[in-house]
Order: sequence, then structure tokens, then C-alpha cells
Amino acid sequence: MLLVTVDTLRADRVTASLAPNLTRLGATGHVFRTAYAHAPLTLPSHASILTGLLPPAHGVRGNGAFRLDNPHLTLAERLHQRGYRTGAFVGAFVLDSRFGLGQGFERYSGVADDRAFAADFGFVERRAPEVLNPAADWILNPSVPNQPWFAWVHVFDPHAPYDAPGAAQAGYDGEVRFVDRALGEFLDRLDRGGALARTMVILTADHGEGLGEHGETTHGLFTYDATMRVPLVIAGPQLGAGVHETPAALIDLVPTALDVLGLPADPALPGRSLRSGAGEIRPVYLEAMDGWLTAGAAPVTAVVQDGWKLIATPIPEMYDLTSDPRETRNVIAASADRASRLRTVLPALAASSGAAATLTPDPAAQARLRSLGYASGGARTPTAAFTEGDDAKRVLPIYERFLSLLADGARDLAGLRAIINARPTFEAARLVAAAVLMETGQAAEAVTLLEEPASRPDASLPMQERLGTAYLAAGRPDRAVAVLEAVVGGGNASADAWNALGVSRSQLGRQADAQAAFDTAIRLAPGAARITFNRVLARLESGDRNGASSDLAELTRRQPGFADGWKLQGTLAHERGDRAAAVVAWQRVVDLDSKDIDAWFNLAVTLRDLGRLDEARDAARRFSQHAPRPAYDRELAIVADLLGRR
Repeated sequence: MLLVTVDTLRADRVTASLAPNLTRLGATGHVFRTAYAHAPLTLPSHASILTGLLPPAHGVRGNGAFRLDNPHLTLAERLHQRGYRTGAFVGAFVLDSRFGLGQGFERYSGVADDRAFAADFGFVERRAPEVLNPAADWILNPSVPNQPWFAWVHVFDPHAPYDAPGAAQAGYDGEVRFVDRALGEFLDRLDRGGALARTMVILTADHGEGLGEHGETTHGLFTYDATMRVPLVIAGPQLGAGVHETPAALIDLVPTALDVLGLPADPALPGRSLRSGAGEIRPVYLEAMDGWLTAGAAPVTAVVQDGWKLIATPIPEMYDLTSDPRETRNVIAASADRASRLRTVLPALAASSGAAATLTPDPAAQARLRSLGYASGGARTPTAAFTEGDDAKRVLPIYERFLSLLADGARDLAGLRAIINARPTFEAARLVAAAVLMETGQAAEAVTLLEEPASRPDASLPMQERLGTAYLAAGRPDRAVAVLEAVVGGGNASADAWNALGVSRSQLGRQADAQAAFDTAIRLAPGAARITFNRVLARLESGDRNGASSDLAELTRRQPGFADGWKLQGTLAHERGDRAAAVVAWQRVVDLDSKDIDAWFNLAVTLRDLGRLDEARDAARRFSQHAPRPAYDRELAIVADLLGRR
């Protein structure tokens, strides 16, 4: 079975002109022209796709600060239990394995899993071919020709910023064309390899894109069809073909897969099989929680039934989707009776409330989410009574301003402070401002920004954790430990919280306690290079050089692109007198970062000591090109002496 999810793909963009390959796939199977996501954000929507549960049931309500809990059974787990190979190949950090979607997958190939940056800045997404090529290699693996398989492939490219490669590409539609071409090549390769002959293919999107409709540039704030309607194609041998108008929903995908694959149905799931079409009309639940989680706006919930949509907010809305598909005429006042009936349906759909497993990325992870246009907000206590001023429509201008700051790199602290002053409940702006302050060496100001809101009884987990990391960055590990121990003591703490606690304890000389914290962090995020590196440093501080060396060797083996690991490897090799091994390690550092002046200097003097003078002079010249004065005057003098030899 193959599940393909295209991030941010609007239903109205799957056309013969923009997406001929996706259109071709649709011609071979069932096309559901009115299919709905349940949330306009990547992580919650994929949690619904993989579990078959609505967001209130699986508890994942936003990006970045939530994790799918282990008790929730995923499609991958169901199939793995039946002997399927299971592999996931995702295109963006927002679906990193730390957020819980890896349950049941033997291989979970994400940006933090395949690239060794795991707790560092930089790499947050990869282009569609970078996802699809390894996915095809895995699917076509000749060593397991007869074993059934389930592959989930997620491509991120249509997501903002719209920068598809190629001079002919432009804007959002250019991204769609790029992804369609990549998916066409991927499906053709699978077909040539015989992998599609007996395979069910489900292709859909996690949500759409506003593109300015209702004033929303991207997605997350509203439940209008621009961001909630998604393409949905189900194709495969003996499944037939057809075009269906009756609304379908993403919670239907797990029941459909179980049905088509001949596995027992799960009566606890709220969706239904689409094998023979969408069936009778039933209500579809929608929610948009990003405004609530990030800005303290009123939550947005909605229900679609019989061609009508009710949106429950302080300023309620209702639309006749048949006559007004763009949702331009709010008919709530003129259709009071129908609105009243839909209001009675909505609470039952939203009643299944699962435990929200919240976590908060550290400033580095937060920066990666910001570069994708996201800012996470954790679970909040609902305000007793939202006013019209809290309606998402009223919050839209300041929300859009915040998103524009994220798109520009979120370095405008004055702009972030203006948002905080205008709307003090805009938690995401406060968290981002604090992260930027820490990134720019202003940790004391970050503490000032966070202390008061983090001390409130209803303070969110992200706010408390960010205060702990701010204390650590400000050189106050004692205060960091006090805050972070309270955070982890409440359960559901992130790997980053445990990591920060480990660093804080280590700085206080509590090395055994630090090791315990790092061990927990690594269990939660086994691919995080920075956390493993921090444990290595703590082991060195405690005198456990053998344990540190063993951990470091394993780290550089599994994460060969993590430069700090190689840098420390070189230092330890040099200390034990193994200059040849030190040269190898430091050469790896400069191969990864050609401007690492410390590594170039170390290479120069160590190569000199080994008598490899030509190589030493080359390294010395590279060092001299980038070393600043006066900080490196002593080293420059040594290099000058080396370069003077002939």
C-alpha cells in the first residue's frame, strides 16, 4: 500500500494543466471531489490520516508543541502487526519523528533522521525528489520481493515560501507543477519496477492554502474550504473508478485501507470505508486551533452537512456551499433554524477529547519551525468567555503580521514586541521573541520577557520550558534546574526539556543527575545529535572518558555530518597522542564547514608536527583567510612562522 500526502495542496489545483500526473492517477481510480481535512495544519492533519481519529480524540491540535501519544494505534502499527514492511519518508521538520508519527514504521526517514543536524540550525525541509528517490529504493528493495509493504510518502514543496526550482516556475502554482512532475516520475519508476501492479494508492493533502481568500495568506487560522478541502484519489487493481461528490474525510482513510487490504474493521473508528464511494451524507467535523494556541484567539470549530457549513466562533458564520462555494455570504441570520440544528451536531463531534501530549522544541528546533512559517503554541486553558474581539476574524490582521515576521526570519524584535503589546495573549510572539533574544546573546532580556507570564497558574508548558532554557542561556543554571524539574515532573516533557535540564545539572556539577536527564532525552529523540553530544561532554566532566569515547564514536558513525562530533573526536585523539586520527577528524570538520577556523588551525599545526608540510601550509593559508584579529593574533603568528618555511 502506498499513501502519498502532498502538503498544502488545494483541491482546485489538481487539474490537467497544473497537475497532469495526479489527474492521470485519478482517471484510474476513485476521485472524491469534496474531501475534507479536519485541521489546517500539518501535524494534526497527519495524525488524523494515520490514526483515523479526529483531533479532539488523538489530542494533537497544533504543530511543534504536540506529540501523538503511544496509546493511539496508527495504520503503520496495524499493518506491521500483520507482517508488512513499513516505511515513512517525510519532507519537513514539522513531521520529525519526535512528534510521534513514527509509531509502527520500521524506517522513518525525515529531515532530522537522514541529515545529521538533529539539534542544530539549518536543514528543515527537502525537495520532493529527495524524499521520493529513497522511498522508491525502499519500495523496490529486491531482497524482500514477496513481503507486503506500506509506504507513506510526504512531499512538502507546495508549502510557502513558493520557491520551486527552475526558471519557468512561479508562485504557488509553480510548486504544484514541480511536485506533480516529481510524483509522476516516482509513480512511473514504481510501475516499471512492478510495484504498483497489486498496490492500492491513496493520494491526498493535509490541508489547502488560503492564497488571500478571506484575508488568509497561508493556513491555520480559519476553516474555510480554501484550506480545508483537499484532493483525494484512491486507486488500485480491481477497485474500479468513479467520481464522487458526497463529502469524504481524512478519517476515512484508515477504514478504507483496512477494508481494501482485507483486514478486520475497527468499530471504534469514526470514519468509514470509501471503497465503494463516500456513501450517505454525514456531518464532517473541522477545527482550526492555531489562533487559539498561538494568539489566545477563540478556537474555531465547524461542521459541514447537507451542503451547509456552520462555523462556531464569537461571530458565528454559516454558508450555503452549493450556491456560494467561495463562502462569501454569511447567511447565519437568514437561516437561524438550520444553524440551530447544526449547532446541536457540533458538540457531539468534538466531544471525544484525547489527552494532549504537549512538548516544546528548544530554541534551535523552534528556529527550524519558524523557517517553515510555523510557531508552536502548547495546550492552553480555554478562556471562560471569549469576546468578539477574540474572534479569529478580528485577530487576523495581527496574526498575518506575525506570519510576515516569521517569513522574514523573525529577527524584527521591535515588531514582535509591538504584537505582544497589542495582544498580550499572543503567546507565540512572546516565545519567538524570547528565542530570538537567546539566539542573539540577550538571554537576560528573554528571562524578563517570560518570567511574569510563566509564573501564572494557567501558564502553558511551552512558556515554562522556554523560561527554563532562558535561565540556562543567561548563566543561571540553578534557576533553570528549578523550573525544568517542575516541567519534567508534570509528565509529557519534550526531549529538549530533558536535554536543557541535563545541561543545567551538568553546569552545577551534578553529573550523575545530568546523565539521567540525557538518557531520558535520548530515549525520546534517539536521532538528536546535540543531545548525545551533550551526554558525551557530561561524561567527560565526570571522568568517564571510556564511556564518552564510545558514545562519541557511535555519534560520528550514525551522524557523519555533525561537525561538533568530529571536532571533539579530533581533540580527544590529539590528547591521547594519536595525531593521525586527529587529522582525519578535523579534516571531516572542514569538509563540512570550510570556514571553521579552529579546525583549520588545528589541522595546520598537527600536520606540521607529522611532517606533512605541504598539507600544513595549505591548512595554514585557509586559516589565515578567515581568522579575525585580535582574537587570533597568537595563532596567526604561529601560522606565519609555518608559512615562512620553505
